[in-house]
Amino acid sequence: MERLIIAFSTVLMMLFFVLGSLQSYRLNPSTTLQFDSKNNGLILQHANNALSDFAFEKAGKVAFTNQSLKGKWTLFFVGYTFCPDVCPTTLADLDRIYPRLINDQNTTTQVVFVSVDPNRDKAEQLADYVHYFNKNFIGVTSTHQQLWPFVTQLGLIYSIVEDGDTEGFYLVDHSASIVLINPAGEFHATFKSQPSEQGINQVDMDLMVEDIKKIQQDY
Repeated sequence: MERLIIAFSTVLMMLFFVLGSLQSYRLNPSTTLQFDSKNNGLILQHANNALSDFAFEKAGKVAFTNQSLKGKWTLFFVGYTFCPDVCPTTLADLDRIYPRLINDQNTTTQVVFVSVDPNRDKAEQLADYVHYFNKNFIGVTSTHQQLWPFVTQLGLIYSIVEDGDTEGFYLVDHSASIVLINPAGEFHATFKSQPSEQGINQVDMDLMVEDIKKIQQDY
């Protein structure tokens, strides 16, 4: 079953790369949507783009569902705890800018790290991992049967890469972009990652904060 998921996800990764490029052209603020932003990585979604039902698990056997999004702005980022570069870098960057997001304009913003490596990342371990960066961050995961449709609905992607002879060692290719969900639980915007000078895909956090504040003011 796992090999089938790997093969299936690899094919879909190529497909979503093409579709993502088309989506970026179609939804880029400089083309069809009116939004004053200096951020080339911002993609605004059309209104009423509600997420399909999902149910993830976080520490303490607590469910994280669509209801957990209501009344809050949510930043979703996918990855895994064994990630050598993108995940720790992004979480550290999110911790840096987090004080500029919380309780701004009477709103609350939650950061949710979705592990797409459920075989190795369990809920309690995820909590320890994200709390190392910020005690307010939330770590969730589920089965691939639930993770895959959720991640792809957000226009993101992941693929398990079998590598090496060491049992249990493998890498997971995944998107480095960050998705913004509005307080109605709707897919509102994507902040695309760009390669840094070190060759690591990263979101421009400072521009993202500027855009989020504008989005919240107009919401």
